[in-house]
Amino acid sequence: MPHSLRRPIGALALALFPAFSAPAQEPAKPPVFKAGTEIVLVDLIVSDKANRLVKGLSAKDFVVREDGKERPIVSFTAFAGSESPSALDSDAVSVTSSRDRRPGGAATVILVDDGQLTPQQGQRLVPELKALLAKVSERSGSLALVAPWSKVSEARALPSGAEDLASAVERIKGTRFDDLSTLPVADAEAIAVERGDPTMLARVSGRFMALNPSLHKEQAEPLARTRSIEVAFEAKRRRDVAYGVILLSLDWLASQPGRHSLVMVSAGFARDPEDQRYKEIVTRSLRVNAPIHFLDARGLQGLGRFQSVAFGGGALNRDVDETPFARSDASEGSTALADATGGITIRNTNDIEKSLARLLDTMQTYYVLGYEAPPHGKPGFRRIKVDARPKDLTVRARRGYFDGGKH
Repeated sequence: MPHSLRRPIGALALALFPAFSAPAQEPAKPPVFKAGTEIVLVDLIVSDKANRLVKGLSAKDFVVREDGKERPIVSFTAFAGSESPSALDSDAVSVTSSRDRRPGGAATVILVDDGQLTPQQGQRLVPELKALLAKVSERSGSLALVAPWSKVSEARALPSGAEDLASAVERIKGTRFDDLSTLPVADAEAIAVERGDPTMLARVSGRFMALNPSLHKEQAEPLARTRSIEVAFEAKRRRDVAYGVILLSLDWLASQPGRHSLVMVSAGFARDPEDQRYKEIVTRSLRVNAPIHFLDARGLQGLGRFQSVAFGGGALNRDVDETPFARSDASEGSTALADATGGITIRNTNDIEKSLARLLDTMQTYYVLGYEAPPHGKPGFRRIKVDARPKDLTVRARRGYFDGGKH
């Protein structure tokens, strides 16, 4: 691992996760359930059409399917903020899974992905985070604040530790600068060009010629390839730092009582079809039963990314400017991560404080249902789908688990 990657992850490991400052660890194995002997527990949140969290539901309001086949719900618990949890059929089964939930507050990691944030975005985030921390005085549990490039890594018990976390927020700085050169390439474009996408290569090289009129096609195309390799390398470098911190955070969450969640505040990262670590992150999240939420810190959508580049001859035409989906492409990897782990994506908003408060509310108001998995002949990934019977409600839950098959 390059030194530039080791430093932010190492600082985090020493400060917040001392148990992981040891040299090497065995790779995490997928969560394995012996078919027919353990109850599969699924944490879920439910919202209505107005995006408000829904309380007061019972087991009869849900349908759970594994690999497309409905399974009977054998245990059900509802958590509603500071209220005592209510259980349905709580004595009907013996829940042996370590993922059983008991009251004890929520354990949350707020990961500020400062390697993906510009200084302006980081500056705007600071007062929003401080305002949020001032409001968590009534919550219980534990909260960690991590910003690896700013060397911020603090974990405190709530509510007493909120003030300490607020002082740490001041140290958070965005470290990514917009590309204002006349050879601009977005991360998603660079990854596509590096993989040999001819359409994207034509788009980027056309942009280079538009911004640099002296360039000819035979010069622009190799320049676009070279520039894309550089940009793709940096994009993957920033993403891998975030991945390392996410894995450490999930390991820390596994040691904490209560509901587990990780909130990533970031401009997001592009999806890479050849990203081998994506599956590792999703697997670890499912194992810890900790959804990864993504809060897009870019704010409201504005002009195209390259509209501010200085050039002559008027605006870039649609064939060489970014595509209409460039904004979503830039954060597709983060969005996919949230979707796969049962998390929420919040985007296109300037109210970071309100958005974070909403995500923290999901740590307090949720349901846990359990069902017994059918016997499986072969090991593999079992897909879970939970639906609410009321058609106007939306359910967010993890997508499945790994089963070891018959033993």
